[in-house]
Amino acid sequence: MPATLRRTAFSLPTAGLLPHAALRARIAWLCHFARAAALGWAAWMLINVAWIWSDPAKTAGMVGRYLNADLGSVTSAQVGWGFGVHVAAWIPSAAVAYCIWRLFGAYLDGRIFTADAATWIERIGIAGLTTVAVGIVARRIDWLILTSHAHLPLRTRLFTQFVVPSDLLGVLFSLFVLAIGHVFTTAVEIADDNASIV
Repeated sequence: MPATLRRTAFSLPTAGLLPHAALRARIAWLCHFARAAALGWAAWMLINVAWIWSDPAKTAGMVGRYLNADLGSVTSAQVGWGFGVHVAAWIPSAAVAYCIWRLFGAYLDGRIFTADAATWIERIGIAGLTTVAVGIVARRIDWLILTSHAHLPLRTRLFTQFVVPSDLLGVLFSLFVLAIGHVFTTAVEIADDNASIV
């Protein structure tokens, strides 16, 4: 593709914020909604953690059904450690929400096809992959805590329901977002190179 055509296709977004005025106005409501949804989702996840551990017997019973075992009652120490692990596992989810907040904040400021916007897209993907990985590890730790008093083989406690379909969905979505971020980063770099040549 000739340099002039590539410049027309890619360099306009980095030339200034004016070409994005109409686009920014068109997606402003979507940006505000996405930011509110991100915060709401993070808060919902934290509330869900508190709700799950507010009924330890129910939580232990659910894990017991997965393991096909009767775990009986759990101690307050087990509940405290399990809740702490769950809260720690929530932090990457909060990071995803924060990255979404910053990305759509950049869009509202008119920084749409820019390097920092592309960076935030990549960070969303990385934070999403981290969330999935931490979730898998945290689930194992929780199960080990809740079954510490049960006479179950370690293999059963470690590898039952090791990965669930939602984990794969999270990985696929995060990889997709990360790829989009790399595409935008490359496009911005090409635009900057063309602008420096012309």
